[in-house]
Amino acid sequence: MKNEQWWQQELADAGYDPTRARRREVPASVSLDDLAVQEVASRALDRSAAAASTWTRHTVAEHVTRITTEAGVQATPAELREFITLATGLATSDCFSVLPPGAPAPEHVAHLTSLSVVAAETALRDQITSAATEQEPEHPDVTRAAQAARLDAGQTVAAAAVASTDPLVIVEGAAGSGKTTMLRIAIEVAAEHGRAARVVAPTLRAAQVAHDELGVPATSVAALVHAHGWRWNDDGVWTRLNPGDTDPATGGTYTGPPDDARLDRGTRVIVDEAGMLDQDTAHALLTITQEAGATVALVGDRAQLPAVGRGGVLDMAAQIRGRTYDMTELHRFADAEYASLTLTMRDRAHPGDVFDRLAALGLVRLHADEDAAREHITETVENGDAITVATNDEAAAVNERIRAGRVERGEVDDTTTATGSDGLRIGAGDLIQTRRNDNALGVTNRQQWAVQRVTDDGTVYAREVGSGRRNARTVTLPAEYVTEHAHLSYAATAYGVQGTTVDASHTVLSEATSAAGVYVGMTRGREANRLHIVAENLADARGQFIDAIKRDPSDRGLDHAAAQAAQAVQGLVADGPVRLVTDELARLTTEAERAEQAAERWEQIANRLDAQRAAHRAEDGEQADILHRAEAEAERVRAEVTQPHIVQAEAGSAAYLAAIKDEAAASARLSTAGRFGRRKARTEQHAATEQARTVRAQLRDAWGGEPPRTGDALIAWAAQAAARRAESDPRVTDADRAVGTARADQKATRQRHQHERRALLAREVGADQARRAQFGMSTVNPHRNAQDARTRAALVRAEADELRSLPTGDAARRIETKRAEKERTQRHAAQGTRQIHDPLDHDAYRGSPRRDGPERRL
Repeated sequence: MKNEQWWQQELADAGYDPTRARRREVPASVSLDDLAVQEVASRALDRSAAAASTWTRHTVAEHVTRITTEAGVQATPAELREFITLATGLATSDCFSVLPPGAPAPEHVAHLTSLSVVAAETALRDQITSAATEQEPEHPDVTRAAQAARLDAGQTVAAAAVASTDPLVIVEGAAGSGKTTMLRIAIEVAAEHGRAARVVAPTLRAAQVAHDELGVPATSVAALVHAHGWRWNDDGVWTRLNPGDTDPATGGTYTGPPDDARLDRGTRVIVDEAGMLDQDTAHALLTITQEAGATVALVGDRAQLPAVGRGGVLDMAAQIRGRTYDMTELHRFADAEYASLTLTMRDRAHPGDVFDRLAALGLVRLHADEDAAREHITETVENGDAITVATNDEAAAVNERIRAGRVERGEVDDTTTATGSDGLRIGAGDLIQTRRNDNALGVTNRQQWAVQRVTDDGTVYAREVGSGRRNARTVTLPAEYVTEHAHLSYAATAYGVQGTTVDASHTVLSEATSAAGVYVGMTRGREANRLHIVAENLADARGQFIDAIKRDPSDRGLDHAAAQAAQAVQGLVADGPVRLVTDELARLTTEAERAEQAAERWEQIANRLDAQRAAHRAEDGEQADILHRAEAEAERVRAEVTQPHIVQAEAGSAAYLAAIKDEAAASARLSTAGRFGRRKARTEQHAATEQARTVRAQLRDAWGGEPPRTGDALIAWAAQAAARRAESDPRVTDADRAVGTARADQKATRQRHQHERRALLAREVGADQARRAQFGMSTVNPHRNAQDARTRAALVRAEADELRSLPTGDAARRIETKRAEKERTQRHAAQGTRQIHDPLDHDAYRGSPRRDGPERRL
């Protein structure tokens, strides 16, 4: 009942009446029989391999579940479990473990991989090996150019290497070491020797920055390899087109790379931010450079953000090449002591000492809770400062608070707004970020814009920010693009700030912050880099900082993944009570963490929904007040205008009543007059009748309608007549028009609230779930879901604590007993289900999932 009241209240708050809703046609459902289980298993394995070098069985099951959901399958929970279990088993049967033979293999340890991953990494290593010549070519003399540009020793050596004909150069530079300045000199010297240069980067935004700063052709790596025929699908499977092949994405014929994408022999292809290069993209890039006879320079920093997917390209290149050019003299930071500290932070050694030095420099700020942290940042941040957080949800929370402060100060117009992909409003004066490349619109992923104007239909007019151009570009973003691919950008994740340099930065530490995230965030500011931590005291904050520095989720290839897996199972035995208890504790820990993450997610959803509801209620209240004032004003004006007319109408009515009275008196005298007075009485009676008729005609002509002859009825008639005349008065019509406008505004506001509510629900829980909740087919109660998840996490952790408190043998027996009880309960439930089925009900039988279809061959 509470659930029903909850969503009914939501609909009411949005001005939505479910009794008047039109029911939409529900799209035809997809059956499990429509899916080929082998194809789903193959796709799940492809996605696992695209995302990481190793994975767990749970990872495969998640991909199977997601693929099944994307297909729109509708089936019973039992059927879905059977299908997912079968597809997961098929996929994992094509996997093998990177752990040594005989080693324990707990399910929570990522130790599974596939032959396709091994083949891809082997091919990449072979390419790097073939490019790494045994004899290093002579480097050009860059001394004069380096001195003119004031390069340090590390920059000078690196510039000479990049300007050389060496087929493969690896340059690593700490944040603030002047990689861009070094590259400018290297490109100039190479050009003097007749060698062209081209810059590519993992993102189009980074490539555009390189183009603006270095003045050479630059594009994203993906765009370059795409131009040379490489294609990849949503499952991460890469293929290559030959000229004359049909492009599956466009249906047209691929004719080869365009002229501006062709590579000449000897061209130096410089990969900026190479630490973010994934293996598949690196393989494609090295293929086309080796085909063209071009050379490659990998420029990046392994301490900064890793690739999204299978990474470790810089690690492999450095290992195989055997030599890297390191730049560690820093030029960005105003404080030399802080510059030295960032190098220690980069090495990830002695994190406790690093924290102590940060605290001593006054760069650590403690907060009582997340709200206090956001409030402090809102009050102290300056325009242009970088704010780094760990997750998109954290960014949305900080952005919302900063925007509210800017609205309060009048820096942002909140009257006409659009809604971004984060569910937050966007108005003139806001700072936003586009999240999808769109050549037609002229925008790139993670490009920042200052909003100049927002139209009523949600179109956003914005000016480019941070490009360094003398004349900043302006763009027009349609409402559809803004809703799907743009959001506020006062705060961003580390991926959104890497590569930027500002005067000051703020980094917010949380449980999701990694070592790379800390390093990237704390190296953006020239003058100041502040660290914000929610902690009770410095000791607590110090522990959180150490945990973050130890946290490294990056993928660095199979060797690194195998070493991590081996370390995770170190000390475990393959069989026996210790293994049983260890696996169960790991399972319980994972389950509890997932439940806590789910609870946190639901709490965040609840907070955003509640905040939106409160904002809508406040706006509804304002609209209601406006309407109430307009109605009161209309009533006052109507009364003011009507009163003189009532006086006039009542005066005319009084004259009419007097004439009627005179007529009656004359008639009475006539009836009692004698023979000698009858003539006079008749004359008087006739005159009185004519007078009454004349007054009645005048009254009718003046006020409309036939006036009654009785006193009470005549008074009411006079009031109605006066009211009718008042309605045509311009003052009354203007007041009524104001009421109509207020009512229309109220209706439009309610419709907008309804749209915003649906959009927020769709973003938070998915379009399908939001649609089902909209039509009452299911409920969305984030408060209850969060509480359920918290309860589940507490129960699971209590069970884990109970196991830890027992001797190993007792704990193992407890686990086995519980498993036996669970299996017995499941068997009884299955038997009960079979018994209640009518054997004559043929519809009760459901066929097994389709097992035909293409098999995965490795």
